[in-house]
Amino acid sequence: MEITIENIDKYLLFKAIVGSQAYGLSTPESDIDIKGVFLLPNDYLLVNDYIPKISDDKNNITYYELNRFMELIKENNPNIIELLFSNENMIQYCHPLFKTNILDNKEQFLTKKLEYTFGGYAISQIKKARGLNKKIVNPIAKKKKTPLDFCHIFDKETGYMMLAQQWLNKMGYKQENIGLAQMPNGVELYKIYHGDNFCGIIKENSNSIRHSEIPKQYPLEGFLTYNKDGYVYYCKEYKEYWEWVEKRNPVRYNDNISHNQNYDGKNMLHCNRLLDMAIEIGEGNGVNLIRSDRDWLLSVKKGLISYDEIMKKIDEKTEKLKKVYLNCNLSDDVDNDLIKTIILNIRKKIG
Repeated sequence: MEITIENIDKYLLFKAIVGSQAYGLSTPESDIDIKGVFLLPNDYLLVNDYIPKISDDKNNITYYELNRFMELIKENNPNIIELLFSNENMIQYCHPLFKTNILDNKEQFLTKKLEYTFGGYAISQIKKARGLNKKIVNPIAKKKKTPLDFCHIFDKETGYMMLAQQWLNKMGYKQENIGLAQMPNGVELYKIYHGDNFCGIIKENSNSIRHSEIPKQYPLEGFLTYNKDGYVYYCKEYKEYWEWVEKRNPVRYNDNISHNQNYDGKNMLHCNRLLDMAIEIGEGNGVNLIRSDRDWLLSVKKGLISYDEIMKKIDEKTEKLKKVYLNCNLSDDVDNDLIKTIILNIRKKIG
């Protein structure tokens, strides 16, 4: 039988509410996110492909197979560490073997890697915040450009380069009546000819520049350059932007537009939260999911704190993080034998 998000319950080892609800940072608009752990039966593994993770369509619910979960524990993945230290009121299901083998050993899974996993994840939130700002400030038009928009033509009369479409308008030509012949030893450099029997510069719905056979009687009209790398980059940006538009959370997007602080408040919130948590763990104060500075963090999310003030705090926290982990008592790595023992114990008794 295929194992899916719909029938996962019978294979579950652990299930908990995560995200803003678990941090005490939820608002009426917040989703309820769930993460957990499941166990693929041994018989299933013998005849089927391994399934490391199962999620719903919106990724609001995600379950990790036991082996993959233990790999992520060894890596000190922030999401997994947070799941391990879920508060009791957030836990919806816990198998007894999961408690005795994993939850009861959770302190042994905290290592010096947290400086880089939590810290690196925090810095990635800044990049996301800036990336969203770029999308907000520099929207990309829905009508997609063509290679013609990345072509320039040397005009013999003026001696200047101009956009290909400007040159065509000046000459009264249509791009469909242009013939191009590539220049020897030239990179995306072409000679231009005009006539009724040529292929044109581009074909509709095509990403390429077109070449034509040029009879000798046609005079040289000018020279064309094509910024192919620029067009490839534009296509990538176009695809990413419109995928983001399609998938973006409208409430979150409108919040970021309205506060006009030029950052994504949610990403900046998580950056600060992650740095604080990593520092607390390194200082020996445990994994504290519920954040005591809730009001300040929600002010960041709402855009009530200036970007410069937030970045100043982030810089201070990043420096403190380095100092804390220079002298912390955490081990360098998770005991690999412990990981193997836990997996075998659970699989032998359940699988």
